[in-house]
Amino acid sequence: MTIDWPFISIVFTGLFAIINPIGNAPIFISLTDGFSKKQQKAIALKAVWVGFAVLTVFVLFGYTLFNIFGISIQAFRITGGLLVLKVGFDMITTTPKVKNISELSENSNDMGLAISPLAMPILIGPGTLSTAINFVGMHRKIESIAIVLISSAIILLITYIIFISSTTLIKKIGKEALNAISKIMGLLIASIGIQMIITSAEELMKGKL
Repeated sequence: MTIDWPFISIVFTGLFAIINPIGNAPIFISLTDGFSKKQQKAIALKAVWVGFAVLTVFVLFGYTLFNIFGISIQAFRITGGLLVLKVGFDMITTTPKVKNISELSENSNDMGLAISPLAMPILIGPGTLSTAINFVGMHRKIESIAIVLISSAIILLITYIIFISSTTLIKKIGKEALNAISKIMGLLIASIGIQMIITSAEELMKGKL
């Protein structure tokens, strides 16, 4: 069996660009500001694992789920866009509060932000899911599923490494700079959410013409 390197390259670069580990590092820093190093690592690990699990489910059963519930990919993207918009808006309007690390338990299970917004929709959003599903449809099914999942696993591993390394920047850049980064990233995230809604609305309108 020959290995389709061009297809592997397309899948990896496409997913890497949309998951964007480097670009999401400032978001991770902003969201986990005030947590201990151990907790930040736990949050990062949980985020990538949840993200990979969600992506795997959609790669394997995405089209089936959409058909069962009568959901279009555009509707899914619009919903995701609204969630992304809310995350961005909250980052813009909310002043980050420094958490007292001494009051945070090292074994705390309160890591909801690892699931939302980090795992979904920051890392694995509607754009990532729809892109992955489209890649599966482009090639022989079993091979394409394996390529998409392996590529995603590698990218999310890279994401984890970047996330846990980026936390050292918190002490170096200072709280004011971190606050500024949070506002800027919030604006960008909100813009991404709006663009997702606009793009999906345009696709729906074209489909009706």
